[in-house]
Amino acid sequence: MARVLRQAICGVLLGLCPTLLLADTLTYAVTDESWTPYWIVEDGQVGGILQEVMQALRERMPVQLEASHPLPPLRAQKLFRQGQLQLECCVSRAWRSSTEQAEVSLWSIPVLEAQEMLLFPPGRAFGYQRLEDLRGRSIATVRGYGYAGSEYFQRNDGADALALVYNVAQRRSEAGIVDRLEWHYLRRTRGQFESPRWQVEEGPVINRSELRIRLHRDQAQWLDALNAAISGLHKDGSIRRILTRYLSPEEAREQARMAAQGEIR
Repeated sequence: MARVLRQAICGVLLGLCPTLLLADTLTYAVTDESWTPYWIVEDGQVGGILQEVMQALRERMPVQLEASHPLPPLRAQKLFRQGQLQLECCVSRAWRSSTEQAEVSLWSIPVLEAQEMLLFPPGRAFGYQRLEDLRGRSIATVRGYGYAGSEYFQRNDGADALALVYNVAQRRSEAGIVDRLEWHYLRRTRGQFESPRWQVEEGPVINRSELRIRLHRDQAQWLDALNAAISGLHKDGSIRRILTRYLSPEEAREQARMAAQGEIR
């Protein structure tokens, strides 16, 4: 009877405060939306660059790292605020700048650098020097995403990056904004870009964001170990080897170099 009672009490405590009984486990957020190739979520299976980064960190951290089951993005953010998720990989500080998010967040050194670039319809590139140059233009975007400079341009939302590219190729927008790494991955893996109907011109990079791991403030004791583990992934080439599985060797080397520069800064 006593054993049954102890099990019941433990079950209640775990439901009320998972981190209380799992102090040696940090759970990181996985959402049910893909951000190819950073996160690739298909049929309940999770892969992609950032999943591989977290798996590599698991081997270097003095605490167990476990993935959540795929969650809607807003629910994942809510659970992080509540401390039921303790890690989020990998986001920009600017994406979690609201007061309720910032007050529970500690940040690692950079893991990767995300770059937003312009795509143009064939033969229709326009001059670009700064975000203000997008003023009044129709720009293809992805529904639900935030964009630097969005106060200047008219959004033309699509469901995903593929819809964005097709929108630009069909000249329904004057340009599109796409993540550079995502664009290179799609171009390598999707055959439709050989078709004349999908042709676009690459434009300049217009925004850069350092992607960091977000650690809940209640787990501050792990921040130094987390930073040391990330630094090790940069120094021994692990980040570059992960990227090579998704990009060409040249693109992977350049992306790893930029991320390492951010880590040094």
